[in-house]
Amino acid sequence: TIGLKNMIRYEFNLQYPKPLPREDLDRLITIAESGLFSRYTSDVVPELETKLANYYQQEYAITCTSGTAALQGCLVALDLEPGSEIITTSVADIGIIIPILYENLVPVFADIDKETYNLDPEDVEKKITNKTKVIIAVHLAGNPCDIDSLLLLCKNNNIILIEDFSQAHGAKWAGKKIGSYGLMSYGSFQQSKQITCGEGGVILTSDKELSRRAFIGVDKAWQRHLPLEERYYEFLAPNVRFNAIQAAILEPQIDRLDTLIERKRNIANLLCMNLKEYSDYINPQKVLEKSFHSYYSFPLFMNDTISRDGLLDSLDKKYNIRCAYGYANQVPLYQCVKPLMNPMKYGKNLYYSNMKYPNGTCPNAEDLLKRSFLLPFNEGYTDQDINEIISRLKMGLSELIK
Repeated sequence: TIGLKNMIRYEFNLQYPKPLPREDLDRLITIAESGLFSRYTSDVVPELETKLANYYQQEYAITCTSGTAALQGCLVALDLEPGSEIITTSVADIGIIIPILYENLVPVFADIDKETYNLDPEDVEKKITNKTKVIIAVHLAGNPCDIDSLLLLCKNNNIILIEDFSQAHGAKWAGKKIGSYGLMSYGSFQQSKQITCGEGGVILTSDKELSRRAFIGVDKAWQRHLPLEERYYEFLAPNVRFNAIQAAILEPQIDRLDTLIERKRNIANLLCMNLKEYSDYINPQKVLEKSFHSYYSFPLFMNDTISRDGLLDSLDKKYNIRCAYGYANQVPLYQCVKPLMNPMKYGKNLYYSNMKYPNGTCPNAEDLLKRSFLLPFNEGYTDQDINEIISRLKMGLSELIK
């Protein structure tokens, strides 16, 4: 083993550089020189939206400023009755909660499967009430949820399925793109995502009226489909519009997305293959039979917290690899988001204010986050980098299980 000082250090970092090749800069320069940056002053944004709709196999795509804004656009378009319940996962970014609360709806957390990290359809079914209107399926780390089971639950209970593919660009279920199954779906183009323009989001649907409402739902509900003299502000909606500069950065990346995902899948497969001999101690995310994983990140879980903490401490101090504990957060959302921890204070006069989210709400999620971690992982690593990370990880594991 070489000395620590001579080892390249690998830090967990989701927001790593993703530079555009020189040939992709022409349109960006043209826009800059034109001085026309708004989505409404050129065809740049509509052309991007057509390309996104085609890629994700939906009829309509509406861009906006973030994945959080995209979810709010979905909920605004659906026009749900205040107090309606939305079932989703507690292992996700707070962006999945903010729009639910802003629209005066009630978040309900279903537990996850401890191997896939995704919603457990059996627990989702237990959480359904006569107030349940939507299930939001978050395809965590690029790993598709059990779409068939969730669609069946929605059909049997007259519930809408919304897909969150923010981490699952290019992933598939039964050969069809993730994002194409929900009545509405949404994703993020924030810096960490498989394709990015720094910040951004998209709403997808094949329903014409929902697309109309979503389009104005991210633009103050100003009725742009009508002549100017006939327009009015149709409902309450934020201004979270996309612009031409973002579109010019994002558009060329779509053509390379499948190649990028293939690279990430090859890295993941190499990691999985090398970890098989340690499967009694450590395992990657389980991938269901119909799933095509697009590997936003590479989650791993161990048998207990002591083993996880021991390995990560050793990797950091001895092998110059810094991992992330848990999954972004080390606890479920209801244990780290103050408005969920104290709804009576932060949810005053909102329908969810009488809800309680005590410890034990999602026992699988609470347990898994104490045993899981994220390894430094990105498509920019060379084969040498990947082999080095694998070598150090295996040395750390070998020492741990002596």
